[in-house]
Amino acid sequence: MTGGRGLTAAFVLGGVLAAGGALAQPTPLTVAVGGPAAELAYLPVHAAAALGTFGAEGIEVALKRSKHAAAAMAAVRDREAGIAVTTLDEAIRGGWARNFPVQVLAAHLRAPAAALLVAPSARDTVRGVEDLRGRAVGIPGPGTTGHLLLASVLRGAKLQPWQVETRSLGTSATVAALGTGDIAAAVVEEPWVTRLLEANRAAVLVDFRTPEATERVLGGPFYEVVSVIAAPAKAPPVEPRKGGRAAKQGPSPIEPPAEPALVAFARALARVQVWLATAEPSAIVERLPASLVGDRGQFEARLRAQRAAYAGAGQPTPEGLEASLRVLRGGSSPWPVTLKVGPDDLAPPPAVAEARRELGAAPPVP
Repeated sequence: MTGGRGLTAAFVLGGVLAAGGALAQPTPLTVAVGGPAAELAYLPVHAAAALGTFGAEGIEVALKRSKHAAAAMAAVRDREAGIAVTTLDEAIRGGWARNFPVQVLAAHLRAPAAALLVAPSARDTVRGVEDLRGRAVGIPGPGTTGHLLLASVLRGAKLQPWQVETRSLGTSATVAALGTGDIAAAVVEEPWVTRLLEANRAAVLVDFRTPEATERVLGGPFYEVVSVIAAPAKAPPVEPRKGGRAAKQGPSPIEPPAEPALVAFARALARVQVWLATAEPSAIVERLPASLVGDRGQFEARLRAQRAAYAGAGQPTPEGLEASLRVLRGGSSPWPVTLKVGPDDLAPPPAVAEARRELGAAPPVP
């Protein structure tokens, strides 16, 4: 009798352990990423995957590399991914403007790590933004963050866009044009800002490189790159493709991530972002794979110049969301007049916010 009961107990215990093992299996999660690790705003996701931080939090993340931020947003909209790492601008245009509401799961940056610089030849005549009237100003490209920031500071100086000759040149051509005096000013990103200032080849007119400077100019943080999810209660079903021919059969749509998976993703990202913002760049390089680092000297220089811009544990604030939306609304391509979206609409799920609070200001190193 005793042996029989012991055998039965063993079978029961084995079943419990087997069930526990099944439950302990990492939750699969597909994440569409709209930028490479070379762009530091996207580095936290790539680093969390490479360091095994996602796995340590209990999720198995498959990174779906998208061509650009818009494609990453489309992947979530088409249910090819559960999370999109994209720009906040694309989250609005590719989500909310298409009747597909999203929530900001995590903010990656709180400052764009850029500055409006004045060319050496224009230092004596351009002392404020209002002095750019009738002058040529360079931007990285139309619709870029640099373009949005320029539009914002021009509005603050009561200048209309047509009162400034905006030139879309790209980074290298913009830097060259500043040196030759072909343009009076330009919005330039790091690490070029630091390099130009150290070589005395430009002067700062408006600084966006740190959260403090950004808040002084914009009234709050600026969340350029964010991780977003479909807002479960409001997301409409995916519409079938239009056309006479039947849609091509593909893989089954991905179900929206469950709350525990979202919490695990946010925790992993928080741990990595705080580490990137506080650890010595040389120590970070030692732990990251060479495929993410590339040229070590250049990586360390970029990280040192930009790491203050990381949004800590990733919790977006109402003030930051409002300031970011204010900049985006005033972009060169207006939003639909009927679009109504505010900080409360974009706020992360309460469980995610609570998980970040529980991690504290110094979460475990990834």
